[in-house]
Amino acid sequence: MTALAQPWFTEERYTDVVVDVTGMSRGVFFPLVSLACEKGGEHNFNVHILAASNEKPSVKIRSEASDRAEWMHGFQGDVEYDRNSDDLRLWVPQLNQNALNQADLMQRHIQPTPAEVCPIIPFPSRHPREGDELINEYAELLFDRWEGNLLNIMYAHESDPIDVYRSIHRMHKARELVFNGEAWNKKATTVLSPAGWRLGSVGMLLAAIDLSLPVLYVETVGYNLEGSVPTSVSVTEPSCLWHIWLVGSVYEDEVCTARS
Repeated sequence: MTALAQPWFTEERYTDVVVDVTGMSRGVFFPLVSLACEKGGEHNFNVHILAASNEKPSVKIRSEASDRAEWMHGFQGDVEYDRNSDDLRLWVPQLNQNALNQADLMQRHIQPTPAEVCPIIPFPSRHPREGDELINEYAELLFDRWEGNLLNIMYAHESDPIDVYRSIHRMHKARELVFNGEAWNKKATTVLSPAGWRLGSVGMLLAAIDLSLPVLYVETVGYNLEGSVPTSVSVTEPSCLWHIWLVGSVYEDEVCTARS
């Protein structure tokens, strides 16, 4: 995808580039937005993200995942180098319903095994008990295989990608402060795994770009419709809209002075 998008940014002919990630898979919009940010800095254009979500989708669709985990293109970092085998790795996966196998695949792919696992779940959310239901669903992985506990769980607002970003940012910076000193002689690394609710993945994208974090994921290879095919599909107004300005000057000086 990034190879196809490269020619779009070779000329300084844009003032703004807008990427609507609402209908894109994570394996597409993560590298695409990262490339746009890189080229926006080089060619002096603004980069925006648009994202929409709906609490009541007109049809219910279940994704079909690949059978292997892989590092996101453009977000590999240096996690696979032998010199980093002693890193103190924190793994932050988004928990998603009916995705236990994908979560297990990703955890097994990270070598060496993460020192800590801090899953992130949506709270507050449109369904108040969704976080509890996810903890129950993942209990065996969380508390047995991953050797975690309830204190390791991170909560972030389901409809606010900035809350997800800030939660990851605080955790990563705190671990750097503690472990990246001479006393430990080790490096604190945070690995992100986007899945589940779309706006949460956008928050992970912001953290990955800002902090240069590696991203491990399981790609979606297809979608299945739950139930019968509807005779008609209504497109309702989204319940949540986000516009995030990533690169560039939000307002020119003359515009700022004209606003009170």
